[in-house]
Amino acid sequence: MKKYFLIALVLLIHVNTMESQSLERHWKAGNYEKVRVMSYNIFNGFDWGKDTDRINRFVDYIEEQDPEVLALQELCGFTPETLQTLAEKYGHPYTVLHKEGGYSVGITSKKPIKLVKKLTEGYGHGLLHVETYNHTFLVTHLNPSSDKIRLKEANNITEYMAKNNLTTKTLLMGDLNAVSPFDADYLEQNRYDSPNDYSVISQFLSAQLYDICRVYVPREKRLTFPTAILIYNSKNRAVQESKGSRIDYIFGTKDMLESITDAYILNENDPDYLSDHYPIAIDFVYTGEEGL
Repeated sequence: MKKYFLIALVLLIHVNTMESQSLERHWKAGNYEKVRVMSYNIFNGFDWGKDTDRINRFVDYIEEQDPEVLALQELCGFTPETLQTLAEKYGHPYTVLHKEGGYSVGITSKKPIKLVKKLTEGYGHGLLHVETYNHTFLVTHLNPSSDKIRLKEANNITEYMAKNNLTTKTLLMGDLNAVSPFDADYLEQNRYDSPNDYSVISQFLSAQLYDICRVYVPREKRLTFPTAILIYNSKNRAVQESKGSRIDYIFGTKDMLESITDAYILNENDPDYLSDHYPIAIDFVYTGEEGL
């Protein structure tokens, strides 16, 4: 009898937890919905698709986080078909891959995605411009080895945004391989052995894009790279912080600030051995308007 009571109790707790999550994410009055957007560099596309163990753990992790939109970088070896297959495993039926071959970017969503443009020349690993959830999404991955090239790419992105009047309901995200002036005090104190170039992120800030995670995440918890999956990196968080930095971002236009409720840098526990980067995420309130 005690056994059945415990089973019933566990089921009740599970149902109540799922119900509270549903109530927190959806509000029928006014047709509001809380949308979670994640950005994740997946480290050489899970070894060009060969690391099936990491793929399976990634799917489990994304299902747990349950984002409505997921931007991905380093989709190495992926095709539109393999990205679609992967995304369907964590409940996203809609996908767009920027390109086949090399270090590609892509995006997956629970709602239909409208492809606006795929840009290659002048954009390093690419700039993907899509629309979903009635918002504009720009996904990119800047050059990992040259400050000058990164700054040029950043200039190209902000010029593209200005030319196309992307001034409202727009999110820019990805691995930008650059540190932020908002982290300068911490970096100068803890990364004294490394030069810190703030010009790339300053370019985005000067274009009136807002660094969302820095508002919600304390500076000492903003590490996005590297994780303990890299064999030369310590598992000790204090050591990681002294060697690592924040190089992954989600930026939003000014009008987005009122609808954003939370932001996260998910740098503990499960993601340690999924990639060499930690995922980042934001939640915003979506009004359920007609359209994508």
